[in-house]
Amino acid sequence: MKDMFRKISLRTVAQIAVVAVVFFLAASHMLRGVEQAAPIDAYCPFGAVESFFTLIFTGEFLKRVFTSSFVLLAVFLVATLVLGRVFCGWFCPLGAIQEWMRALGRRIGIKNDVEIPEKYDRYLRYVKYLVLAVIVYYSFYLGDLVFRAYDPYNALMHFGNEFAEKPVGYGILAVLVVGSLFSKSLWCRYFCPLGAFFGLVKKVGFFRIRRDASTCVGCARCDRNCPANLNIATADVIDSADCVSCGKCVGNCPKGSLGYTVFGKRVSKGRYALLVALVVVLPLVALPFTPLWQTKPESNIVNARGEVNTADIRGSNTLHYVIEKTGVPFDAFRKELGLPKDMDRNMKLKDIGPTYGLTNANGSVLETEDFRAVVDAHVKD
Repeated sequence: MKDMFRKISLRTVAQIAVVAVVFFLAASHMLRGVEQAAPIDAYCPFGAVESFFTLIFTGEFLKRVFTSSFVLLAVFLVATLVLGRVFCGWFCPLGAIQEWMRALGRRIGIKNDVEIPEKYDRYLRYVKYLVLAVIVYYSFYLGDLVFRAYDPYNALMHFGNEFAEKPVGYGILAVLVVGSLFSKSLWCRYFCPLGAFFGLVKKVGFFRIRRDASTCVGCARCDRNCPANLNIATADVIDSADCVSCGKCVGNCPKGSLGYTVFGKRVSKGRYALLVALVVVLPLVALPFTPLWQTKPESNIVNARGEVNTADIRGSNTLHYVIEKTGVPFDAFRKELGLPKDMDRNMKLKDIGPTYGLTNANGSVLETEDFRAVVDAHVKD
């Protein structure tokens, strides 16, 4: 047992911790609703990338994006400049899950990686930059998180809920999970827009991995262990934008021929881990307790000007909260939707129809849109 714990690296501990935390946050939102727990979007730095131009030109965030996303992005921007793509290699939940799925694939007998031929691979790696550009443009143009419906991470963190709203996202997630049994980090290498963003930042950063050719024995263990499938064994300097700073090549080199360099100076594995703790972990632990950190508005229904935005009413809002914030009396909902007089008003809107067997005028089970229609009619009056 002690030997097993010795083999677990600090990076693996970080990955397990992050996956556990984001699953907890996602579950909290699903169980407690938007009134008590922020959506998982508020804990992702990509929201800040998507919302950047909207904030610059309008002074407002996109829906579900708050200062927390910008704080996270700032932390990982600094970290990427100094330590490389440490978010992707150490703190990305989807990256960790892909890596674990590939390890599972090897355990069940899929020993050899299934890879796209190198002559195509080198061009396909640029697709993620195109994906990034399209998402940033349309998020600003349409004023919404356009990638949300296609994002496999967002689908994963909804645990099968909202399937009808994001079937493409769940489809991509399924392909990603199954594909990860056979190949290394396909999503990260070819399609991830956040990886593309950090890849661009890394190219102007101060982190590199260098190979000492005089001690290298050409075993190519580094190439086999690289989740980005880079050619390391013959390179003098590994400065590819696709390097995720995982350190697997450095840690598995039998002769210690590979090493980290920061600002041109060699850094030991232990010191690199210490830098990760100081530059990333410490700020992530401290910043949520500062005024800079905000994960949700005071109300998702009423904006700062006191205006009711009917479209922002969510299925996870309770009827009591909707009545309180919009001023629409309970009797109005009873009259229009046929609600029981003694119903539980603290029930979430999305649960009311199925629980009480209520249907709308079209014969469909009562849903959130029906409550929005009542509020909309009352507000207009």
